[in-house]
Amino acid sequence: MRIGLRETVFSANCFAAAMLALFVSFSLGLERPFWAMATVYITSQPLSGAVRSKAVFRLIGTIVGGSVAVLLVPALVDAPLLLSLALAGWVALCQFVSLLDRTPRSYVFMLAGYTAALIGFPSVTHPEMIFDTAILRVQEIGIGVLSAAIIHAVVWPRSVGQVFGARVRVVLGEAEQWIGDVLAPVPASGTARARRKLAGDITDLHVTATHIPFDTARLRPTRAVLTAMQDRLVLLIPLVSAIEDRWRQLREQTPMDVAAAVASVRGWVSDSALSAEPVLAELHAARTAADTTTWRDLLALNLLARLEELVLALGETRALAAAVAQPGSRPPVSVASVTRPLHRDYGLAALSAFATLLCVLGCCLFWIATGWPEGAVAAMIAAVVCCFFATLDDPVPAQRGFLIWTIASLPLAALYLFAILPAIDGFAMLTLAMAPPLLAMGAVMALPSWYGRMVPMLIGFAGGLALTNRFTVDAASFFNGNVAQVIGIAAAMMTTRLVRSIGAGTAIRRLRRAGWRDLAQLAERPVDTAAGQVTAWRSRMLDRVGLLASRIGEVEDEERDAAAATLRELRVGLSIAQIAPLADQAPLRSALARHFRDLARGDEATPSAELLAQIDEALAAGQAIADPAQRRDAMVNLVGLRRNVFPAANDWQDARAAA
Repeated sequence: MRIGLRETVFSANCFAAAMLALFVSFSLGLERPFWAMATVYITSQPLSGAVRSKAVFRLIGTIVGGSVAVLLVPALVDAPLLLSLALAGWVALCQFVSLLDRTPRSYVFMLAGYTAALIGFPSVTHPEMIFDTAILRVQEIGIGVLSAAIIHAVVWPRSVGQVFGARVRVVLGEAEQWIGDVLAPVPASGTARARRKLAGDITDLHVTATHIPFDTARLRPTRAVLTAMQDRLVLLIPLVSAIEDRWRQLREQTPMDVAAAVASVRGWVSDSALSAEPVLAELHAARTAADTTTWRDLLALNLLARLEELVLALGETRALAAAVAQPGSRPPVSVASVTRPLHRDYGLAALSAFATLLCVLGCCLFWIATGWPEGAVAAMIAAVVCCFFATLDDPVPAQRGFLIWTIASLPLAALYLFAILPAIDGFAMLTLAMAPPLLAMGAVMALPSWYGRMVPMLIGFAGGLALTNRFTVDAASFFNGNVAQVIGIAAAMMTTRLVRSIGAGTAIRRLRRAGWRDLAQLAERPVDTAAGQVTAWRSRMLDRVGLLASRIGEVEDEERDAAAATLRELRVGLSIAQIAPLADQAPLRSALARHFRDLARGDEATPSAELLAQIDEALAAGQAIADPAQRRDAMVNLVGLRRNVFPAANDWQDARAAA
């Protein structure tokens, strides 16, 4: 664990923002200033733009959640079961929507859910105060987020745009290194690992880019430029994977013109100062002169076509990366502002929401049945913990860590509450007394590997102190409240383990089934294969590749080829889109749709021999096309389809020519 200047400044900013939030809350006479202090640490991020986006989303979510609590509690306070069901249902609904969003904007929905629980459950004993409680909550959260946003934006702000630009250069360099390794004269090791890492990095770039509209920099890349650059990066992965497959088949016995073309592309990739025009001219000439008689001829033709696409795609990616690095400059590539869709798992989102509903309802029923005074604390903490970790395959380990570090904060909170705070007087002394633990925990929180441990400790510390304008020491309240908090976290863990937890292997299978359903739909409805629809489908598929890559290390060896298989399926979809306009390929598309429907249902593990025969017949029919350009285009697409669906099949032979 190494704490440097950046971590120190980040911690100092957090502490200054927390003290500012406390001072303003005390000055205004608000009821629970510790909410404002805790909000600062929950909102703070190393990137100033990310702080601002999270602050905006948190404030909006708090307002929405408070409004829902104001509507539900007075109307249902005389029917505790109905009120419990309404609040638990609202939390579950918001969690469901937030899991489908998968961008930082999802924070709005998550906050709207558990804020209603934080305000609503403690207010059931005093429903007449619900409006005042909600207003105070919104005010204190607002003070906290504004304090964090202002301090982090003024004191050594770290621009999201600058970090994003630097990250783009790194990712582009990784992509160029991977392409160079793929095109090497001798096979290079580690290309599969590089491919999986690049897929995950592209998804991370997409998430980071959502913070850029909130950045502190004066000039920022436009959304259209960001989207276009990510789309080009998305295109590179299936394209290079296809090239790797064809080059692996041809490397040992490569025609001279193809080998020269590969060497030219590799040289251009390694030196971005070189012009792409001579390379494109060489590829076009080789492709025009290519023969289409044998299977190796067809593989060479397919390789040349994909290399030509690669040069165009990488050239545009470089141009757009330069435009991102210099906001305000006009990109040399046409761009359109479109949304890049991500994978959505409706079933898992519904299961997570159902687990949250059961957990919160269970806490409420125990609270109602026993008349436990602190039952509201258990119910609202259970809602918070269920929402916090709902994006994980198995949230229980993270929830266990949250419980451990919450408990770890209690001795420190007790020391301050019962020994240190009674001995001090005035805000200046309070600031000095709070500095050592908050500065230390804030610096450690800046380290990514420690963030998940320090956040519950800081929340537990702030909640344990429960600083108000009238300082009182109540040992019974401290003990009962924290016991209820621990019970709420334990209830979330137990319910999640029983209902919601899945392993990485299950998550991988769900991702692949979703991809198969999309492929079946793509083959069944060629009207959806317009450029925009294919781009959206490709984005979802590549996002799944990134999600698979992040789980590969957690599964057994037999499941580790899932990412590579999904890339093949991504290339299948591109081939389907390319043959979709051809009316004579409708039977082949129907057979492909049936195959992927069977896979999605788990009915068939391997494609059928009949499907291979249909592809071979289409290849034979393509040989009869009179126009050379049309014949080459048709054969390129069908060769790619055959290699992707049947990578282990024997070489194709024209049965009519053999006869």
